[in-house]
Amino acid sequence: MGETAASSEETDEQEAAERRRERRQKLGQVLLDWSPVLAKLTTIVMQHLS
Repeated sequence: MGETAASSEETDEQEAAERRRERRQKLGQVLLDWSPVLAKLTTIVMQHLS
């Protein structure tokens, strides 16, 4: 019985780690998708300020 509790805890930790990894990949993908827009926006703001 003690073994099952430990292994289910391990599984929970692995699932949590997997979810964090997926979230990080999605965030990275969003940043990559938006980087040209952000770069253009930064250029416009810098031109406006100078």
